[in-house]
Amino acid sequence: MIRFHDFQVDVQTYAQRGKQNDFPLLKRCPHCQAKRPLYRHGYYERNAVTSHQSYRIWIARYHCPECRRTVAVLPSFLLPYFQYTLPTIWRVVKERLGLTPKRGMEEAPLLPTDEGVLFYVRRLFRNLNHL
Repeated sequence: MIRFHDFQVDVQTYAQRGKQNDFPLLKRCPHCQAKRPLYRHGYYERNAVTSHQSYRIWIARYHCPECRRTVAVLPSFLLPYFQYTLPTIWRVVKERLGLTPKRGMEEAPLLPTDEGVLFYVRRLFRNLNHL
C-alpha cells in the first residue's frame, strides 16, 4: 500500500537529503488498522523526473508487526507508478490542452511525449469522479 506525505521540500532537496529526510512515524496500519506503530523496514530507489533533470530518490518502507504487510511512503510530488513528478505532469497537460501559455517547452528535454500526455489526460478524465 502507498501513503503520501508532504515533506515540505522540492524534489531536488528531497533527493539531496536521501535517507536523511524527515520520514513520518506511522502509528496505525492502513491494512489491518492495528494501533501499533509500524517500523521502518528499509528503502527502495525510484526515479523522479522533472522537465530538466532526472533524480534517483529513496522511498521509505514500513512493516506492520500485526499483519506483516508493508507500506511505502511517497513524497507528495510523486504519483504511484509514474516517473514524472506531479507538477511536471500537471504543467505539461495544462499547456498541451491550451489552458496555459507554453513556456519554454522546447528547452525542456525530459518532457513526456504527446502519447504520454494523451495517456495522462485520458486517465484524468476517467478518474474525475474520484477526485
